[in-house]
Amino acid sequence: MSCHYEKAILKERKWFILFCLLSFLFPLFALTEIFKPINESLGVWFQRSGATCVVFAIFAEFKAVKMSKVLDPSGFVSTSYDTAVKKYHFQVQVFNYIAIFLVVFGTFVWGYGDIPLNQI
Repeated sequence: MSCHYEKAILKERKWFILFCLLSFLFPLFALTEIFKPINESLGVWFQRSGATCVVFAIFAEFKAVKMSKVLDPSGFVSTSYDTAVKKYHFQVQVFNYIAIFLVVFGTFVWGYGDIPLNQI
């Protein structure tokens, strides 16, 4: 039986996973050239996908922070709090690192994504 701490974390985790997938898939999808304008090079199109990667990564980070806040309440906690912390503390920390990685990755794609593709 899940407690309200666990329910809150699981709700935010669904959104976190969705935003992480979108953050990762936009640059990958840009490499397929399906929606690439005719006048754009593949490198520039891939570089632009870094902006959407960063946006979705920031949304994922917001969800990771919300999960962290569930595990760091102010005031009194219920008896199920310790169970939720033991079960989700490490996972939430990993989610924070994943979101930060995606922000950094998206920033590099946004700034320098055209360079390796223009060399090909």
